Amino acid sequence: MLLDSPSQHGQADVLICLDNQQVATRIGSVLSARGLTVAAVPASGMDAEFETKGCQVVVTHTAMIGRVRNRLRLPVVNVEAFIFERPDHSAEGAPKQFDGAAFVKRVLTVMSDAERRSTR
Repeated sequence: MLLDSPSQHGQADVLICLDNQQVATRIGSVLSARGLTVAAVPASGMDAEFETKGCQVVVTHTAMIGRVRNRLRLPVVNVEAFIFERPDHSAEGAPKQFDGAAFVKRVLTVMSDAERRSTR
């Protein structure tokens, strides 16, 4: 389920913090298909007060990692680490490839690690 914000209708497992709402929606769909509850907040909305109850991990991009960690104190998955040049496209500006399977695996691993740390 994709929520507009973490405080809408309760808790979310994953918080997506990206300004590109089209990308945030697509990433949210990938995670929702795996049964995770997802909330999205634009990077520009990081200054607003909002609840992150239940959130175990934040998905964002490289430029936002420090800001997200300082503001939310949650583990971060950098979505840019899963975007690659397509081997069959050598031209500049060619579409890139998103490794969705590796991304989901990483999110689930980070969530599992965070859960283990919180039970100690």
